[in-house]
Amino acid sequence: MTTIRSKVTAAFDKLAAKQPDAIQTGAIRRTERTGGGPSDPDGGAVTTTDYPARMAVFEIGADRIDGSNILAGDLQVIVEPISIEATAEDRVICDRGELTIAKLGRVASGGETALYDMICRGAR
Repeated sequence: MTTIRSKVTAAFDKLAAKQPDAIQTGAIRRTERTGGGPSDPDGGAVTTTDYPARMAVFEIGADRIDGSNILAGDLQVIVEPISIEATAEDRVICDRGELTIAKLGRVASGGETALYDMICRGAR
C-alpha cells in the first residue's frame, strides 16, 4: 500500500529530475542545551545538529503579504519528511542562508508527517 509520505517523496524525485534547480538539499538545524538547571540557566552544553532535508524554497507573492503573518521577504519552504519532527525553534539551512521558522505547517495523514509547509524569514 502506498502512503502519502511515499507519494511526496516520489513527487520530489520527479521534480528534481525534471527541474533540478527547484529542489535543493538543505538542513533542519536543531540547537539543544543539556545540563544547567533553574539555578544555572546558562550552564550545560550546547549541541547543534543539522538534519539533511530535501526542500523547495519559493518567494511569496505580494498578494499573500499581509504585514503581520507574512512579511515582505518571507519565503515558503516545502520540506520532505526528515528523521525528526521539526519545531518552530529549529532553523532552516538552504541556499538563502539560515532562516527562522515564522510559521510551521505540517501535513500529516494518520499522524505521520507527509511534508512541512513553512513560512520562513531570513536575517532582518
